[in-house]
Amino acid sequence: MTNNEVTSQKEDKAYATISFTDTVAFNYTLPGDKEPQTIEHELTFIWEDTIDKFIEEHGTDKPYKVHTFKREREQKFFIEQIEGRTDDLIDEVQEEIANKMKFGFDFSGQLHNDD
Repeated sequence: MTNNEVTSQKEDKAYATISFTDTVAFNYTLPGDKEPQTIEHELTFIWEDTIDKFIEEHGTDKPYKVHTFKREREQKFFIEQIEGRTDDLIDEVQEEIANKMKFGFDFSGQLHNDD
């Protein structure tokens, strides 16, 4: 086998990533309230094991997607995008909860007028 054959075999190797979407609940209780409140959002998760393990843990009814990439860096970029969106959403929810804790309601305006 020549070096070219080995190289082409490596290039044909596809990188696969399994993703699934789930609803995540962020629970919090406002000061002075006894009732806990919830903010729900859909998040996309990356499954880092095999499809068989996914089905074993989540059952056959849970939808998932298999993403294939020709290069490892494309796969890593995809995973970083998903993780970035997740981090951004968590930051947004934390800010929303912090505003509700501070003002007792969903505050989204200016704190002061700059004129």
